[in-house]
Amino acid sequence: MMMKTRPLWFSAVATFGLAALTAAIPHRTLATAKAATTRPVALFATTPQARTGQSVTLMAATNTPLSTGESLAIMNATTGQILNQVTSGTTVSTTIIHHYPQTDKFVAVLTKDSRPLAVSWVARPIGNNAGYQNAAGQSVALVAPTTAISGINFTVTAEPTGFKEPVYQFWWAMQGGQWHSSGPFSFANSYTINPLRNGFLSVLVYAREFSAPHNENADQQAIYEAKSDTSVVDIGDNAENPGSPINANSFVSLSFTNEVAVGNNMTLTASATGITNPLYQFWFESPTNGWQSSGEYKATNTFVIPATVPGPWHVVVYARPLNAPSNETSTQRISLEVASPESTITVHN
Repeated sequence: MMMKTRPLWFSAVATFGLAALTAAIPHRTLATAKAATTRPVALFATTPQARTGQSVTLMAATNTPLSTGESLAIMNATTGQILNQVTSGTTVSTTIIHHYPQTDKFVAVLTKDSRPLAVSWVARPIGNNAGYQNAAGQSVALVAPTTAISGINFTVTAEPTGFKEPVYQFWWAMQGGQWHSSGPFSFANSYTINPLRNGFLSVLVYAREFSAPHNENADQQAIYEAKSDTSVVDIGDNAENPGSPINANSFVSLSFTNEVAVGNNMTLTASATGITNPLYQFWFESPTNGWQSSGEYKATNTFVIPATVPGPWHVVVYARPLNAPSNETSTQRISLEVASPESTITVHN
């Protein structure tokens, strides 16, 4: 099984984006029934929400350079238009701007020997106001540190202008990772984040009046919400606990029940050896769907998958140290991550 790599991309002012969607799904290209390989396709968005008039950058990346006969494209699935396509390298990106409130579906398509894999983004631009102030002239600024240390909390603070009784919602994401929110809008004007690994972390805040309606449509949302500019925090090592590579004896294993009945759950349990404070990412492929992941790397070493359809399910787990950097090169990644062998679970009726 090939090791996964992430592209080295970073926007110093990542101020635009999508509705809280990023994903990574590997694609298995079958040469023969016994020789299967895994090809990740990682999808990235630069911020969780966008307003009309603001640009949104999408990027797709493979773990290894495209070979002869392969192509990687980003397509607007609503219109069928290919927005950008490459036949070499590892990444493709495109920038879109919506001028009217709407919902569009975008897909990254990896084609190998006429076998495409499509994975979806949904862009939800909101409002008819192109700026970060809302229509009432209210705005919000975010105070955030420029650097922080992995494993140690840091706090960001919102500073509103023009509001009478503001409530806030914070968003943050590690570079190339899933966006997380602080939950429903609340009166708390500060938010504490615990970065679990090195890399660039983007954070922003939305503010609105407490009395604003909660069931507004997309166009009305710009009237009631103001958005801060995105701040980027450089997460580094603790001087007493620097990021360290795994050693030659490091490995991760995966335990599970070999057979389960439809309707039951498959429970995967990972065990890492030779890795300090390991984080895990599980992957599974059903007989009817492509590869899906458990999300970002987490300290939890178990993962439960509902057995929804009969047939062979393929599973694998990756492990890496808590303080391993997230913006490593493909060569460095080999020394920072290990994978279990790909295994099969049989689901029967």
